[in-house]
Amino acid sequence: MITNREEVIDRAFGVFVKMNYEKASITTLAKACGLTKTGITYYFPHKQDLFIATADKFLFYMQSPTNKFKVDTETLEEFIEEYIKGITSAMGRIVGLIDDGNNPFDCSLNFYYFHFLSQVRMYYPNIRQKIEELYQKDYDQWRIVLKKAKENGEIREETDIDKTAILFRNVFMGMSYEHAFLNGLNVHKLAEEFKYIYSLLKA
Repeated sequence: MITNREEVIDRAFGVFVKMNYEKASITTLAKACGLTKTGITYYFPHKQDLFIATADKFLFYMQSPTNKFKVDTETLEEFIEEYIKGITSAMGRIVGLIDDGNNPFDCSLNFYYFHFLSQVRMYYPNIRQKIEELYQKDYDQWRIVLKKAKENGEIREETDIDKTAILFRNVFMGMSYEHAFLNGLNVHKLAEEFKYIYSLLKA
């Protein structure tokens, strides 16, 4: 039986990633947590409260750049390595929580995470600004690192910082989405793509 709030959130995440918000009843969530309905409402009086807490933890906290990877690197090359490590770590955490062997539609576990994100977009109150802020943090971190690399002579002087930040971000998001429909993100392939872009930028 679950005995603390964080465990409830972790178990609820396993439900929300595979089930539409409307169908994820308090009874279903309580069963996943090994609690009664009264037990789960002790921690979260309403389903939406639990859903918001789950999104806060597994989207806004987990995907925040400062929580996801080491940002105080000396070079762009080091930052790319840390970025890949952060993605790998986050994926491992997600997979560890939702890989329960129940996969009737043969979807990748990454696909279920994208399903969760779509639910967050629809059912998290006033979500647009929070998503914009999260994305902006990631873009800003790339810009900071690229600017430093340009000033230090690591990358070409003519490099467009804004466009390059968008390029790195879009490669990651594009591959994540595309691979989710197959076997899940191949981080080794992502690392290869990042390294190729870096080779084109290198002074």
